[in-house]
Amino acid sequence: MYTKILLAIDASGTAQHAAEHAMALARKLQASLRIVCVVDSASLAGVLPGMVRLMSDDARLLLDDWMNRAAQFGIDVSTAMLETAPGSMRVADTLCIEAQRWGAQLVVLGSHGRSGPGNLLLGSVAEAVARGCHCAVLLVHPGDPRPA
Repeated sequence: MYTKILLAIDASGTAQHAAEHAMALARKLQASLRIVCVVDSASLAGVLPGMVRLMSDDARLLLDDWMNRAAQFGIDVSTAMLETAPGSMRVADTLCIEAQRWGAQLVVLGSHGRSGPGNLLLGSVAEAVARGCHCAVLLVHPGDPRPA
C-alpha cells in the first residue's frame, strides 16, 4: 500500500505521538520512513539572530533521536532538516514540497485539533498540509490511541 512515509515532527507531544504512529505503520508495511523537521526561519528572520541556529540545533537532535529509534526497529529511515525561505514560504508549503520531491505516498503529522475562529487567525500547518499535499495525509490527534 504505502512504501514511502514522510513524518513531520517538532518537539510537541502531539508530534511525538504522530511519530509513534508513523513508525508503527512503517514497520507494519515495511515502508521507508523520512523524518523531517522544519525550522521556520522565515518567521524568525531579523527577530533574534541566534534563534534560528538554536532551533536548527534542537531540530537536529530531535531528528537524530527519532532516526535512532526507527533504526532499532529495522526501519529504512532517513532524515532532513528543512527551512522556510524568508518572505516566501510557510511551514506547510515546505512540507508539501519535500513530500513531492521525495515521492511520499503518505504524510503523517500531529494535529492539535483546534478549529473555529482561533484556527482562522493562527492558521493550521496540519490543515494546510492536508489541503495542499499531493498524497494522502494522516493527522494524529493527542487523544488518538497509541499504535499497537
